[in-house]
Amino acid sequence: MGRVARTASRAAIERALAEAGFVLEITGITAVTEDFEIRSWQVQTRQGSRRFQTMLDDWPRHLPGGGLLIRDLAGDLFFIEDPNAMDESSFKLLWAFIG
Repeated sequence: MGRVARTASRAAIERALAEAGFVLEITGITAVTEDFEIRSWQVQTRQGSRRFQTMLDDWPRHLPGGGLLIRDLAGDLFFIEDPNAMDESSFKLLWAFIG
């Protein structure tokens, strides 16, 4: 399978998972720090407080139906339904990655 096909397949799977609800929904962002090619996130989700890491060059993905999807180093998916509806502090932390 070629790289383009793998990328398209992964994107399709991530969209399906986000639509099916097999992700943690982020409701607030407490902190985002960067260190040695890793970005560490501290977030609030509907399921409680979580910490996860992404590579510095991994950015939140805009989904066709709206919202953002973040995939961490472990492959877990985090969904933000409406970034504009987040509290001001959370939106400011997120803005650097979606602006």
